[in-house]
Amino acid sequence: MAWTDDRLWCHPKYVGLSWRAKAVLRHAFEYAGGLETQGVLTPASQRTIGSNKAVRAELVKAGWWDENGDGTTVHIHDWKEHNGKRDEKRAKDRERLREWRAKQK
Repeated sequence: MAWTDDRLWCHPKYVGLSWRAKAVLRHAFEYAGGLETQGVLTPASQRTIGSNKAVRAELVKAGWWDENGDGTTVHIHDWKEHNGKRDEKRAKDRERLREWRAKQK
């Protein structure tokens, strides 16, 4: 799962969200972290985590999601600042394992 602060429940940007937007936001963190999307959520992934136009607009307005300019894809705000090191470590670990497997053949 992506890094989230233990105090998310009382974060000023979180407390004003609807219950559905709160659930979608948590699912977005889990989805992006688990599938290593670097915080990018395509329209299909947004639907998968239960988002719709209203929730998307709510999360963008609250500053949790940033629109990527194509009108459909969003990026979790500050993803790289909070999860970048973990993502880089995972990528290096995958490469190291790939090299090790290649040597075993």
